Amino acid sequence: MKYKFFGAIYQSFRASCPILLKKTIAQMNTLQRALLPNGILAFTSGLAMIIMRNQLAEIFGITDPISLLTVGVVVSVFGLSVLLEVKMQRALATLWIIIQDALWAIGTIVLIAFQPFDLTPAAYWIIALYALPVVIFVWFQGHGLSSVDNKAGSTRKIFQFRKRIKADKSRTWEIISDLANYHEIAPNIDDTRVISGEGLGLVRQCFHGKDKWSERCILWNEGDEYSFEVDTSAPDYPYPLKYLKGTWRTVEINPMLTEIEMEFEFEYKKKIQNILIHPFMKARFTKVCKKLLDNWQEKIEG
Repeated sequence: MKYKFFGAIYQSFRASCPILLKKTIAQMNTLQRALLPNGILAFTSGLAMIIMRNQLAEIFGITDPISLLTVGVVVSVFGLSVLLEVKMQRALATLWIIIQDALWAIGTIVLIAFQPFDLTPAAYWIIALYALPVVIFVWFQGHGLSSVDNKAGSTRKIFQFRKRIKADKSRTWEIISDLANYHEIAPNIDDTRVISGEGLGLVRQCFHGKDKWSERCILWNEGDEYSFEVDTSAPDYPYPLKYLKGTWRTVEINPMLTEIEMEFEFEYKKKIQNILIHPFMKARFTKVCKKLLDNWQEKIEG
């Protein structure tokens, strides 16, 4: 009886696995779907090199299988790091994975072209065939990375940051709506000058080192939120963005607890910048915004 019971459980598990796997993949975003097969291939092939190193050494014409063991360990560890990013989806780590895959593909081309090692023809065929999916992974992972932080249904990206402040909403709004003194809080701005207007339509200039730019208030709901749109079309605009809008909000959690919300919507001038620049910008901008919120918290609660 117990064998039938466990057999039924096994059959149920076997039948449900494909469904669960299909559902899991369906819930993944573009980047996760690109990383998953790369991680699986790298880990399993690395493991195969470790376990079957003696057999592979014979096929490759290698007298010492230790080199295959070393490569197998490196490849399997790389595969695990890729599988980790399926969960973490860190932009900088993903860019590093793409670079490593690209270097592997380039190294394979060089290896096959010059054949510096005394390997069998079968070895070079295996190496070449293994490089084919790696090249495909580079393309798909690049496509997935370019869509990270994208606004739903748009090519624009969104950064959102929040922090709860132990203060009432009016006090919090009073501080974050001090537009002329924004530079005293923002660590990436040295000076702010109001050029014209007040509230909706206000124009100000911001300075950071030798860089400067102008921005205009396009939304003003007193006590709740405001938005600024940066003039990225100006000839002297220093950053690689063709659109940038920032929105600041105060949300009352309770009479003595308020949440500050910051949202930045932006788009790069060139598509390749979504891959090559965005990971670095995300890391840098996240650090700046967290420091800005900490500065506001200190000023409001202090």
